Amino acid sequence: MAGKKSFQPELVLDKAMGLFWKQGYEASSIEDLVQCTGLGRGSLYDTFGGKHELYLAALKRYCAKYDKNIEELREPTESLPAFLERFFQACIQDLLNDPNRRGCFLVNATIEMAPQDPEVKDFVQKALQDIEEGFYRLLIKAQVAGEFAWTHEPHQFAHFLMGSLVSIRALARGGQDRRVLEDMAKTALMVFR
Repeated sequence: MAGKKSFQPELVLDKAMGLFWKQGYEASSIEDLVQCTGLGRGSLYDTFGGKHELYLAALKRYCAKYDKNIEELREPTESLPAFLERFFQACIQDLLNDPNRRGCFLVNATIEMAPQDPEVKDFVQKALQDIEEGFYRLLIKAQVAGEFAWTHEPHQFAHFLMGSLVSIRALARGGQDRRVLEDMAKTALMVFR
């Protein structure tokens, strides 16, 4: 049948996401993407547009896969310290389970592309704001429950938690070992005990 795709765009996008995640935007050529996805250039361009559009689509797909983590921030099922400890430990475990030590695709995009690409910058800032908003709402709920002092400014502490999370993710990409990442998380969480 004319015009019918003989491939699943989502699977192709996952392959492209893996390449961008590992190598970054600049180091991933169109030829690399063709080899990685198994598509010809024409099919790649017809389906996704250019390399830039494919990168943005891959970044959006990555963030969509981790939306459940943001939802978890909004509906904690345990005390603030217990929840934060489990949240950060799960993040560290997820980072270390990756044999390629790619870190976080969103953090990688923040460092590599956001400074020079307004479209990526807007997307990254919105995604990070969503995570920070999740921390903020978590802290407000903890204040209501009496687990977090009303004298503390929740926005300030949400910024601190976001900075800690981004730092851990960036250092994981750089090959830091588990002990360093866990020490960072433990030190950050001392603020909430």
